[in-house]
Amino acid sequence: MPLSRRNFLVGCSATIAALAGGRVGGLAFAAEGLSAQRDILVVVSLRGGCDGLNLIAPVDDPAYVAARSAELRLAERGEYAGLRLKNALPGFDFRLHPAAAALKEIYDSGDLALVHACGLTDGTRSHFEAMEYMELGAARQARPTSGWLSRHLAAVGAPGMLPAVAVNNSLPLALLADPTAVSLPSPASFSLQGHWRYGPQQLDLLRAAYGGAARLEQAGARTLTAIDTLASYLPHDSEGNPLPYQPADTVEYPAEEYAAELSSALQSVSQLVKMEVGLQVATVDYGGWDTHEGQSYIFPELVEGLSRSLAAFYNDLSAYRDRLTVVVISEFGRRLRANESGGTDHGFGNAMLVLGGQTNGGQMYGRWPGLATEQLADGADLAITTDYRTVLSEILTRRLANPQIEAVFPGFSSTYQPLSILR
Repeated sequence: MPLSRRNFLVGCSATIAALAGGRVGGLAFAAEGLSAQRDILVVVSLRGGCDGLNLIAPVDDPAYVAARSAELRLAERGEYAGLRLKNALPGFDFRLHPAAAALKEIYDSGDLALVHACGLTDGTRSHFEAMEYMELGAARQARPTSGWLSRHLAAVGAPGMLPAVAVNNSLPLALLADPTAVSLPSPASFSLQGHWRYGPQQLDLLRAAYGGAARLEQAGARTLTAIDTLASYLPHDSEGNPLPYQPADTVEYPAEEYAAELSSALQSVSQLVKMEVGLQVATVDYGGWDTHEGQSYIFPELVEGLSRSLAAFYNDLSAYRDRLTVVVISEFGRRLRANESGGTDHGFGNAMLVLGGQTNGGQMYGRWPGLATEQLADGADLAITTDYRTVLSEILTRRLANPQIEAVFPGFSSTYQPLSILR
């Protein structure tokens, strides 16, 4: 079949996105212009199923103590003593993992809230199904064709050059069908191959190809403008190569291997926020939480990476705290009882973290169901008493100026009751 002008332009649009080191969610790239000081949401996904009962736990609960060996649970004293939490859920002595000391400081300052026993109310122990249901934001029998963040952005509008960014090589399902969403590992990577050396010539040629009035041509032109504008915001060396990001003075992101994935991604988000390119939503992944074995070795490092990276990020964006909300979520928790391989298997109930300058922090939220056998889900898991969409809906309505809960989470608005986590 002969190559038509339209097919040529479609191919060029895909090529531009690929050459840019990222993925453009659709052809309608957001128009330029900032987002009028809108709030910024950062969603941090702990991929693999974080053990919420090893992160935040009732250390004096006899059922908890009996279910796990010492190295897989928090304790009141000794080597595995947890960090005592003020304003915890009533009835037990709840503590935070000792490797989360940096987060404990933010909790004590009032900017971090903890929600326990939450998750998918129609849960599954399949990673892929749980991530799909959560990111699509609907009950499993509903199969929406867009992600919950995509529906949010469609409801409120997405001005700005980069309103939605996944700091990754691909877009998560939460941003499915968003025409403005872009995936990029870092701002410097969102450039044409050889752009730093041959950029003007490349851009001139491509602009000539996209000089018409058709939608495809306009979309390509806007994408090229975004690449060029973002590049102009970056500092460069004498040869035109982008320099590494420099965080605020006194801020040090962790560089250890176990923290590198999250630390690098959060630095990219921080850089985009400071560029004022209209960022409203960013998604970040932190993997490795599928701890079926050797959890006592792996889990503390992951918690420390999470804690120190988030604390550095929050301090790096100290000037933006009143506009910033960070939510930490995992697809499911782990079972109460440890397995025979020194780990924990897939479970249901888990913890969520909400961080930001408008957070009613220094408190735990939710209703604790208990860990006695008759209180467990399926006799094995922490029961879920707070639907994860409750937390996300409160972020939507109170911080992101979006009251359209039903549009974002179909079938949920009639049961939504805010926890007052946010101001």
